[in-house]
Amino acid sequence: MALATSSTQLGCGRDIDQIWDHLDHVPDAHERACPYCQAARADLADLAQATQAMRADDATNPDLEPTPGVLDRILAVARAEVRRGRRLPLDRPTSEQTSANTVSEQAVTAVVWRAGDRTNQVQIRRCTITLDTRPGGSAAPPATVDPDPYDTPSAAPLDTDPAAVAVSLKVSVANDVAIADASNQLRVAIIDAVRQEIGIDVSSVDIAVEDLHDA
Repeated sequence: MALATSSTQLGCGRDIDQIWDHLDHVPDAHERACPYCQAARADLADLAQATQAMRADDATNPDLEPTPGVLDRILAVARAEVRRGRRLPLDRPTSEQTSANTVSEQAVTAVVWRAGDRTNQVQIRRCTITLDTRPGGSAAPPATVDPDPYDTPSAAPLDTDPAAVAVSLKVSVANDVAIADASNQLRVAIIDAVRQEIGIDVSSVDIAVEDLHDA
């Protein structure tokens, strides 16, 4: 019974991967005398040259440059990985108590970011979440955070008053919409989304428009 040969094996018995791995080296005695190896080297050399030319073209092609939004999202994920530890209370305990129910700032900001994505008119560039002052207490210092898609929030218990946060945004608005209307729609969407998905109140949404973009 004849043994099955590898799909990458040449007629001479050598594997084409061997030829590829040594393509930058001087052919050995077998390759210099073998028509199979010579043909494979020639084809692979053409492939390597074409690949190098395509890579060089991709590196200088403006159509393949990542947009600022893509870069912002990549940096947002990177920043979120180093800010996962900070927690926000879900309810308002008395001054003598500490809330046992918390949620990460990344989770809150993720909800804010999704609310912005759903408007199709506003692109959120930066988001700052600040724990609002509760009666008898003091506000926590602000911390700029970014969305963490891996943090799942839990709702606040219904028998306590929900905590409140202030949201500050830097955004880009589509150039064919009214800025005031788009900002108001985003503000309402954020307040509703955070209350429904997280279980805390949004006391204010401060929106600073930094740029315009194509719709």
